[in-house]
Amino acid sequence: MTYSSGGYQGSSGKATAALVLGIVSLVLCGILSILTVIVGHSAIAEIDREGLEGRGLATAGLVLGYVAMVLWGIGLLIYASS
Repeated sequence: MTYSSGGYQGSSGKATAALVLGIVSLVLCGILSILTVIVGHSAIAEIDREGLEGRGLATAGLVLGYVAMVLWGIGLLIYASS
């Protein structure tokens, strides 16, 4: 008797990495946010190309990365103006 996986491809590791990096970059508000955005876009491309799960994780990581980038930019502007 054999069992089939039912076509389940698995989850994208890059999507998980994007979410973790997004959380860390939000806490640290640093250059890590740029890496988060790169990994997030790469994860979405991989998910679309290979049919993997994890699009929500990648999207959440992207949002956190962009928010951290904006906060980092605001912080730099405040620092430069004082």
